[in-house]
Amino acid sequence: MASLSKTIVFDMDGVILDSEKLVLNIWILLGEKYQLSGIGEVMIECLGTNREETRQIVERHYGADFPYEEFRKEAKEMFIERTKKDGVPLKPGARELLQFLKINGWKIGLASSTSGATVKDELQAVGLYDFFEVVVSGEMVKESKPHPEIYFKACEMLEVNPKEAIAIEDSKNGVRSAAMAGMKVILVPDLVDPDEDTQRLAWKMFPDLFDVRKFFS
Repeated sequence: MASLSKTIVFDMDGVILDSEKLVLNIWILLGEKYQLSGIGEVMIECLGTNREETRQIVERHYGADFPYEEFRKEAKEMFIERTKKDGVPLKPGARELLQFLKINGWKIGLASSTSGATVKDELQAVGLYDFFEVVVSGEMVKESKPHPEIYFKACEMLEVNPKEAIAIEDSKNGVRSAAMAGMKVILVPDLVDPDEDTQRLAWKMFPDLFDVRKFFS
């Protein structure tokens, strides 16, 4: 890793926060209410995308007259209700990895398709927001993952060449985004087993963040 700087950019949902399983369960529950077939597969397709891209994917499957904003509002309210009750779930090893990187002088950024307000609220709730020197959220870029814009912006703000930086991602869209920016991508799969193309784009793949920490040790 001599050619790499000590700079790393994380995705949030599915990498730091174990939120995607909860979102999937909520979508499935609402899918029953709205009588939507295949809602789980549609949610998987939306992984890593911003709000507008998610809306387009949902409407492509269920029609332009689908009440997406009503669906989104209900899903968000259910998510907030559950996380208020049980807390925001963390991915195993997330806190330990961030602490290790900070202690060892890494520059740490975040590139999440989620809105900035939600990113701040959720990461502050688990005491991790201050680990990040740079946070790039969904509304700060025009293009959604898998477009590389969000990673280009994060690296620009961190003042690093993307080819000298590392990204940690869990989804196909996220891996493609970081790889197209020229970054070394560590894949830690979450909801979906990566296909061959995604594995090929990844620099390294680990089952969890504890193993990522061991790799850097």
